[in-house]
Amino acid sequence: MNLLVSHDQHELGYFTDDDTDIHFTRRAARAVIRNDENQVALMHFAKTGSYKLPGGGIDEGESIVEALHREVREESGFEITNVQELGLVEEDRYYCGMHQTSYCFAAKAQKFVGTELTEKEAAEGMELRWMDSIDLAIAAIENNGTVDEDGDQIGLAMMKLREIAILNASKYLDN
Repeated sequence: MNLLVSHDQHELGYFTDDDTDIHFTRRAARAVIRNDENQVALMHFAKTGSYKLPGGGIDEGESIVEALHREVREESGFEITNVQELGLVEEDRYYCGMHQTSYCFAAKAQKFVGTELTEKEAAEGMELRWMDSIDLAIAAIENNGTVDEDGDQIGLAMMKLREIAILNASKYLDN
């Protein structure tokens, strides 16, 4: 996969007293999902007011595409089709000592089968919201929330940069 963007927390000018060396790696699969009306799926966190794309961590022994389908289904409730590669996003987050690689895709929402939120996601009020365009999805991400679902300002700032890069990469796909 091609690299979409690489973000380093310190190079972005974000520093905390708790920053550490990178000591673990997390792999995740994320997607820009469109429905039949060409709307874009975002996950909204009622507790913080922030938004993110559907997706999440890849479990041990799980392929990237398997994780993508599972995470999208669990969070949005939709099965997906027409999966297309967008690229990679690499992030170094020193506030939690993590290097994250996100494998990014675009896909079509096919069939609603119901969500399977974790207790934490449900407690945060995570729910699917449809945006009428990529630009409105970007605006929702840019202009909402002051902290991420873990209460972290830097985490949200980096998440916003990641999600906007992924959305921009999907702008010109034929869906």
